[in-house]
Amino acid sequence: MIGAKAVLIGLDLGTSSLKALAMGTDGSVLAEATAAYATATPHPGWAEQDPAAWWAAAGAASRSVAASLPAGAQVVGIGLSGQMHTFVLSDADGLALRPAVTWMDTRAGAVLDDVRRRLAEAGLAGELGNPVVLGTSLPPLVWLADHEPDVLRRAAWFLGAKDWLRMRMVGAAGAEPTDASATLLFDVPGRRWSRATCQAFGIPTRLLPPLGASGARAGRLTSEAARHLGLPAGLPVAFGAGDQQAAAVGTGTVRPGQMQLMVGTGAQALAVRAAPVVDAAGRLHAFAHVEGWVSQASVNNAGAALGWAKDVLGLDWAELYATLDDATLDDGPTFLPFLTGERTPLMKGHARGAWLGLAPEHGARHLARAGVEGVVASIADGVATLLEAGAPVGPVRASGGGLRERAFAQALADAIGHPLDVLTRSAASAIGAALLGGVAAGVYADVADAAAHAPLAVAATVEPRPERRAGWTARRARARALDALGLHEAVAGL
Repeated sequence: MIGAKAVLIGLDLGTSSLKALAMGTDGSVLAEATAAYATATPHPGWAEQDPAAWWAAAGAASRSVAASLPAGAQVVGIGLSGQMHTFVLSDADGLALRPAVTWMDTRAGAVLDDVRRRLAEAGLAGELGNPVVLGTSLPPLVWLADHEPDVLRRAAWFLGAKDWLRMRMVGAAGAEPTDASATLLFDVPGRRWSRATCQAFGIPTRLLPPLGASGARAGRLTSEAARHLGLPAGLPVAFGAGDQQAAAVGTGTVRPGQMQLMVGTGAQALAVRAAPVVDAAGRLHAFAHVEGWVSQASVNNAGAALGWAKDVLGLDWAELYATLDDATLDDGPTFLPFLTGERTPLMKGHARGAWLGLAPEHGARHLARAGVEGVVASIADGVATLLEAGAPVGPVRASGGGLRERAFAQALADAIGHPLDVLTRSAASAIGAALLGGVAAGVYADVADAAAHAPLAVAATVEPRPERRAGWTARRARARALDALGLHEAVAGL
């Protein structure tokens, strides 16, 4: 029987750190802890992480949370979420055979056109449901098959980041549809691995782990893992979900017509669908949700581009955001925030950033204002692409660090042209992971029941100002026009 002091643990394996979160079964957040790890770039374009560092971070964060729990608290279940597209090749015991290839890795740029051609020739576009872009798992896997064939021969499992972490916890390999659907190795409408894709590229299907539902029990916490995490052995562990779908559980965004926007290093907007929706223009992703599907717009350059501009200009965050309210900075330059290429809607990994339209009267604060406006316009462009398939039911549920700033949240609402419910908590992925752990433990009847217990405190509902719409439309159109002129190709020498 689940007692009143029952606790659920969510582990969110992010791009730069792992967050552990303890939550009461009523949705109250009891404790949080974070442990960071590094990304290695041994060659230009490579972005790798050491899975052992993930495991060390999981131990440090989980032990910290466990030590903070109130007297009498009983942990009853664990769930996971993690950075999508990142993968590990491991042996049969889960030992990583090489560093993990992260979603930031661009080494596969040289094989991207060939991957696209082979998929088109095999007629797999409808099955995979996603554009072939850098950041997904298939292109670097093809690169590894060419450059490190011995690793693939020795590998027993192809595992997503959080799936590798879960194997360390329960001693068995597994995967689930949300992360798997982001690999380009997955039949999205059929919610199963795509054997046809494996055949087209000579990838052994033995590498693909068994699939389970996100809220299903993947196994129980082993004694060794329990000691490392500071938790009781034998706890049920859920399969979990990719970070965006886990966040959707954490924000209660699980029914068709609902939409969420998460703004962090990048920005991701997803809309829940009753059936998979494949964007014929290749600007959106079609992923599995914990139940059903989502259409997702992914924007690479959000908080990362803002942080870069802030540091280059020698400002703090408050000074950066304050430029939005300064009328003396109107009619400044244009900023293209594509420091690391861009996905929705450009889908151009070679795109790069720039300040354009500079004049002698422009100073650092003009550049800062343009920086914020450029990021907001880029996010709005991604969201607009998502909205083409239909407006969401009710306000968009929005979360992320920058949204705590009133001026930034207002600018986003103005540019998107739709109300935002800005949530007070930014740990939605870890909360969603904990809720999925509750489904696996039998605390909640199903995912809908779990999502109903999400701690949805709305800090503010931000309404768009119609009089600002034209200005944002013009900024977005300016960036589109520059792209149409071939700016990014010219800069990249293509």
